[in-house]
Amino acid sequence: MRTRIGIGATFGSAFLGALMAHAALQTPAAPAVDETVFREYAGVYQWGPNAFVYLQMWDEGKPGQLVAFDESGEVRTLYPTERDHFFAGPGVSVSTSIESRIEFQRARGNKIASLTWQRGGVAPRLAKRVDIEKREDIDFSNGDVRLAGTLISPARGGKHPAIILVHGSGAENREYILPFARFLIRRGIAVLGYDKRGVGGSTGDWKTASFDDLAGDVVAAFNCLKTRRDIDASQIGLLGVSQAGWIMPLAAIRAKDMAFLISISGAGIPGAETTIDQAQNEMTASGMPSEVVEQIVGLMKLQNQVARTGQGWDEYAATREKLVARAQAAGVQWPPPDLFPATPDHPYWQFIRRLYFYDPAPTLRQLQVPTLALFGELDNNIVAGKNKAAWEAALKAGGNRDYALKVLPKANHYQWEAKVGSNAEMASLKRFVPEYFTTIQDWLGKHIRGFGAYR
Repeated sequence: MRTRIGIGATFGSAFLGALMAHAALQTPAAPAVDETVFREYAGVYQWGPNAFVYLQMWDEGKPGQLVAFDESGEVRTLYPTERDHFFAGPGVSVSTSIESRIEFQRARGNKIASLTWQRGGVAPRLAKRVDIEKREDIDFSNGDVRLAGTLISPARGGKHPAIILVHGSGAENREYILPFARFLIRRGIAVLGYDKRGVGGSTGDWKTASFDDLAGDVVAAFNCLKTRRDIDASQIGLLGVSQAGWIMPLAAIRAKDMAFLISISGAGIPGAETTIDQAQNEMTASGMPSEVVEQIVGLMKLQNQVARTGQGWDEYAATREKLVARAQAAGVQWPPPDLFPATPDHPYWQFIRRLYFYDPAPTLRQLQVPTLALFGELDNNIVAGKNKAAWEAALKAGGNRDYALKVLPKANHYQWEAKVGSNAEMASLKRFVPEYFTTIQDWLGKHIRGFGAYR
């Protein structure tokens, strides 16, 4: 399963993909389906009182997949077999075996009315499609950059509190962070997701943007929502994942009347350190020999030194060549050219300089809005202990009087229930950790007026 965490490329996966062979899995036959056909099935379905499942397009496994996110925490990709018939595997992105059969029923006008979900020999469950949300496409600007998004609100009228979804790294669209917050819409909160600059309907280029640039996009979304009659301008906050932990505090100190901030697996330390953490943890989890892990981590540190100071090129180049020779002797082509460039004029050096050495501590010390930061016990990228401590030290030093920091047991970077927290196990995982939903709900219940009144 493809994971886009940390600042940019997933270093551990790149190393392992180059140094270790992986067998390809054979999947059950599933016809290719255009994304527009999948979108017909997207929506909200209700199992019964206070029990919902959300179907949406989600590009984590691969682009153009229909994924079911149940409020129980269960996550499954749906694979088509024929019109209105799908199957799901025993993990979030497992298509090699069948755990469940899903069938959609249609009503008058040929519209999807319900689904039945049958797992194994258990009696099928019925979920009716319900209209408890309203959607509106909106756009807003940050200077010359035009950003396109969708505001999803409770179907009931009135002024609603709102959450702006803030991206992690990579080319993320307006739907990518939605699963982390959609359960809040039926509890009375409007949710705005937008395409990152250069993605979907948005202009600009995220690949050349700084954290300040991306924070400006968040502020532009905030200012847009403040002008709307259906949004309570005094109760607009942020929720973001991974890289958003660097971006949201920058936005919140620029938008002085931001109501709250919820960080999911956000770092409290510079990106150079988090990328080393992830690479080391991924390679170790794979069983790679410790001396090889040490050599690659050493090369990463030399690379950071060159990017930060301009010094040490000769040592970096010599160390790189030794690793290349070792890989060639083993019959492996390594490294990927964009991870450890062989020339000092490669554009990747600018990428590192732009993002890797940002220290979030000074900004966190200025952060005064109510803040909730969640960390995964098994997160191999944003290591819970050191990052939680960094957030706490900065918030305490700055005098923030309303913050909560929590490490969720068994959670990985995505707050999914994991065994070791590695990228290799992602596809086989089944669910969010239950504490993810209850922690956010309980915290918002203390910070948002009328929260939960629409259940």
